[in-house]
Amino acid sequence: MEAVMMTLGSGWVSGLRPYLMVFLLGMSGRFLGIDDIPQVLQRSDVLVITAVLLLVDFAADKIAFLDSFWDVVHTVVRPVAGGAIGYLLGGETDTTHAVVLAIIGLLASLGAHGAKAATRAVVNTSPEPVSNVAVSGTEDVAALVVGALSIALPVVAGVIAVIALLAGGYLIYRALRIWSRVRARRRAREAAAPGLG
Repeated sequence: MEAVMMTLGSGWVSGLRPYLMVFLLGMSGRFLGIDDIPQVLQRSDVLVITAVLLLVDFAADKIAFLDSFWDVVHTVVRPVAGGAIGYLLGGETDTTHAVVLAIIGLLASLGAHGAKAATRAVVNTSPEPVSNVAVSGTEDVAALVVGALSIALPVVAGVIAVIALLAGGYLIYRALRIWSRVRARRRAREAAAPGLG
């Protein structure tokens, strides 16, 4: 059960900050001696690469519109990272268990990524940069907290991830409704424009 909850938590974090989650897992396994963390995540090359990518991710996510491009690029990266982490967490036991955890990690990260991308698309319509940085900073804090909880208290992290995924699903639904209303208004204005001349 703890492995499932750890996968849910780490999968959700991977949907926001995949490099942060890999880095946290690797550092925790290496320096805290947590047995559940796979050895491959604790390798020096993995830690260095994820640290560099984490800094790039942190910076790119703070710049309006670049963050949306970054989200598009990471539409594949984030779910794959969540699935890979799940697979690695379950790989010590048996293949079936590893595949199930990979699917859970992939779906959790895909849900978190979808909510993040939808939220950013709405926030980026604002001309000022403060809201974008504030949303990104909130995501950073949430990812760090849930990532740490995934390692220390996986059940708590799993519960938070489920709640966040449900809230994220609602956000995606609302964003799509707003987008469809905006498109409908634009079409109505375009249709009315020739008659005004």
